[in-house]
Amino acid sequence: MALASKVRDFIRHEGLFNLPQAAFNALKPLDFRIFVIDRSHPVPEVPISEGVTMYENALDRLRSQREGRTDLPNEFWRDQINGAAQCATLEFNGELGGIVWAYEYPAQRPVVILAPGEAELTASRTLERFQGRGLYRSLLRFATVWQLRERPRLFTVVASDNPTPYKAVLELGFREIAAIRRRPVRGPKFSVSGMCVTNGIESGNSGD
Repeated sequence: MALASKVRDFIRHEGLFNLPQAAFNALKPLDFRIFVIDRSHPVPEVPISEGVTMYENALDRLRSQREGRTDLPNEFWRDQINGAAQCATLEFNGELGGIVWAYEYPAQRPVVILAPGEAELTASRTLERFQGRGLYRSLLRFATVWQLRERPRLFTVVASDNPTPYKAVLELGFREIAAIRRRPVRGPKFSVSGMCVTNGIESGNSGD
């Protein structure tokens, strides 16, 4: 039932035409690199483009901005797709342009099993017409600072089919602690509290 619901939500937000490609991608093994940053680590400043405004705890604002829109990709609907409750958004000259979700314990993302007090930044997206302006990095930094005020450490995951965030997370002070190979929808998980891979074979360093 949960899978059927997710498929319906995907079709609603991405369209039936994109479903076969999404299904193929879900079955393709990928490398997932896991990064962490803690509160004691300073988060470097990054340039912010003129016209940019960012908001934390922005779910209510996001919901109002989505009304009547059918052009937003699924990353902007994660509260409806899988119950996400926290997000940071970016607006460019007053128009919604980007999003980063923060999943906190007890949420279990496809890769990371969180422990109490921990969270993962994930499901980020910058709308295509706003890309190439450094907005993703600005919003990721904003969300990182916000979340580190709430908890001692924070995680993020970069998949091998989406290399764009890799440079940004390193620039912001995240450090890589593990890498695992699995399918996006099913496979081994990384246990944050135990710093090990569960239900599968580790393919990278799981320690500091």
